[in-house]
Parts: sequence; structure tokens; C-alpha cells
Amino acid sequence: MSNEQYLIVSYFAVGALVLAIAVVTYLWLRPSVRGIADAVPARGAGAVLRKLFFVGVVLPTLAGFLSVSFRSCQKDTYAKIVADRSYLVAKNEEQIQASLSHAVIALLAWGVILLVPLIIIKRAEARRASEAGSSSSAAK
Repeated sequence: MSNEQYLIVSYFAVGALVLAIAVVTYLWLRPSVRGIADAVPARGAGAVLRKLFFVGVVLPTLAGFLSVSFRSCQKDTYAKIVADRSYLVAKNEEQIQASLSHAVIALLAWGVILLVPLIIIKRAEARRASEAGSSSSAAK
């Protein structure tokens, strides 16, 4: 396989791998996010969280993949880029690394986003429990 063929095949293979990782991550975390979203008392907020979660996981991962440029200070032409197989392999590794880094950052952001509804739910449950406790003691 020539370096030019390797460049094309590896680019799409790494892209498919990154997309698969993002989708598997989404599918793995979807039940947990759905449970939190369904418990949100605000109307429509749960549906928005559920719908944005897919985009919020897949898009940052793909953005990390696309953020890697094959051009560098030493290799500024296509011929120089294609000539060095080790450079192409290093760029594929860099694409995977950038994608996973972006995915981790996106998941951390989703953790913060989902923390807000969890706090709201916890406070609402505490308020209901205190109201139930005060009404049962008033009935005695």
C-alpha cells in the first residue's frame, strides 16, 4: 500500500473508530442521563437534556478528530506529508488522542450540566420530606 493510499484509508478508519467510540459512549451513558432527565421537575427540560446529550457527546469527539492538521512547519506540502509514513501514523495517533481528550472534556461538561438537575431534584425531595414531616406532626 502506498503512503497516499495509507493516508486516505487511515483517515477514514480513524474517523470511523472515533465515531464508533462516541456512539458507544452515548449508548452506554444514555440510560443514566434518561433517568436524570425524566426526574427533572421542569417541563420540557428533561426532553431537551435527552436530545442534546447525543449531540453533546458525538460532536466534541468529532471536533477533536477534525482539529488535527496534517500540515506542520517541516511538512507544508502534500508531497512532503505523503512521503513520510511515520509522520502519517503519528498524525493518526494524534487524531485519536485529540478525539478522546475532547470526549473526556465533553463528558466532564455533561457531568456539570447534569449536576444542576440532581441538586434541584434533591432539594425538591428534601422539601417534600420536611413538609410531610411537619404535616404529620401537626396532625398529632
